[in-house]
Amino acid sequence: MIFSRGKDADFEDEVEEEEIPKRKFRDLRPENRRARKEPPKPWGKKERLIVLIILLVTVLTSGILALTARNFKLPNFPKIGIPNLSNFNIFKEQVIIVGNKGTKVNLAKIENTKKQFKSLTDDYSGIYAFYIYDLNGNYFYGENYQEKMQAASLIKLPVIYLTYLESQKGNLDINEYRSYLEAMGKRSDNQAFIKMVSILGKENINKAIINLGMSKTSLEENITTPEDIGLFFKKLKNYEILNKENTDEFLEFLTDTSFEKWLRPGIPSEIRLAHKYGREVHAVNDAGIVFSDKPFVLVIMTDGVVESEADKIFPELSKLLYNDQINEKTN
Repeated sequence: MIFSRGKDADFEDEVEEEEIPKRKFRDLRPENRRARKEPPKPWGKKERLIVLIILLVTVLTSGILALTARNFKLPNFPKIGIPNLSNFNIFKEQVIIVGNKGTKVNLAKIENTKKQFKSLTDDYSGIYAFYIYDLNGNYFYGENYQEKMQAASLIKLPVIYLTYLESQKGNLDINEYRSYLEAMGKRSDNQAFIKMVSILGKENINKAIINLGMSKTSLEENITTPEDIGLFFKKLKNYEILNKENTDEFLEFLTDTSFEKWLRPGIPSEIRLAHKYGREVHAVNDAGIVFSDKPFVLVIMTDGVVESEADKIFPELSKLLYNDQINEKTN
């Protein structure tokens, strides 16, 4: 039997297959994972918080570094720090009796001196401090005098002292080193200082600093306080740490030095001043003994300051403290 195709069959042979569009599927094969590009996602709360924290840390770090350079004291603002409860005076009396000689001290006048000192320095960056020790009345007072500050060349004082002390003990011949002592005192010579440190030894110098009672002074860190320096000069003047011969020569090396533009202008020219000047970046210091009819130790130190500002105001501060101390400070 012969079968023949019908018309419908012939038509079906002639029709071409229609192309079915291919659907794209996401390639999930692990080996091709890196080749796939994920669409960028918008920042969420976590990412925004991280960026905010980074910005805040950066700003705070910059601010802290700036404050540190000025010892946390900006112009017309009080120093940033933890209040020192020891500075609060709970006593209401305006006159108290201090010292072995029963000296009457006018507290109101002292507070006025401190107020004037703060008023003169408040417009400047950094810390300004002073310390006064009355050698007749055996009392002291000051402003910021327990603050640790850059010692600068004031650190040479215990080195000069130890050299004299070792000579008194017979451990060295002072004649061999006198020129170094004079250079450190008169001209604040750093090479002479380095030489004597190497001869004496840092360990011995540190012991000498401790024995002097300079508890907040460090040779390695080159730091001290106005109080430590003031007590050193008090002991030196009273012959408590060296014999008379060495003390007198020590003080002579601190008289008429190469640095007479800071404390000196505030003190009458006829009054002897034996003092030590020191200077570092952001620090200008000058301290010594005023040999007036009412002798006293005067220390002015700074830290975190603009040096040109300190240079300008130093004589004014010296004059204020001298006049207030001499003029009826004690009865």
